[in-house]
Order: sequence, then structure tokens, then C-alpha cells
Amino acid sequence: MAYAAYREPPGAISASAAAAVGETVFQVLDVTVASVDACRVRRALAACQGVGVLRCEPLLHTGAAWATTAPRVRLMVRLPFARYAEVLHCLLDCVPDGEIGALTSWRAHLRRCGVAHGG
Repeated sequence: MAYAAYREPPGAISASAAAAVGETVFQVLDVTVASVDACRVRRALAACQGVGVLRCEPLLHTGAAWATTAPRVRLMVRLPFARYAEVLHCLLDCVPDGEIGALTSWRAHLRRCGVAHGG
């Protein structure tokens, strides 16, 4: 089972203000892969500058459009928006089968995780 807690520091600025002053604007990408591929994906993503896996949670039920019925995990990947194409290429090179989900803002991710001060 996965546990995580996230918090923006007090006084954090908005994404548009961050872009105006040249700070990195982070996004979160949901990626679902077979559990046997998760370690390989995590290592490959760790090689991408500024990219990291926030959470890796096993999915307990089968389904979706998959070629196999292997157990799957969902990775929540934090990345600078400028690295989005690099991350997609990394994923496509690394795993033969998976699902690339929605790209959400950092604040939306925090709200989704139940952090009230996420924005």
C-alpha cells in the first residue's frame, strides 16, 4: 500500500507568476504500467533531469485495454512542463505496454490528494 503527503511551502507563488520570474512549473503525469516494468520505468525516469516519481501504487483490480492481465501499478510522475516530451519518449522507449494518463498541475494534484491548501 502506498502513502504520501505533499505540501507547498507557505507563500508559494502561482504557476503563471513562476513562469514570469523563470521558476520551474511542475506538472504531474499519471502513468500505468505492468508491475514487472515499474522498476525499469522508475530508473529511466530518474535519469531525466528534474523528473521524479511521487507515488507508485498497485492497482488491485484488472481491466482497461491491456494486452495481458498482469498486475499493474500507477506511477505519479512530477516533471517540469518543459520536460514533457522527453518523459514521453523515455516511457515509450522503456516499456512496451502501458497507459499514459492525464497531465495535471501541481496544485490540482495536491487537491486530488486531499491537501486543502493545494490551491
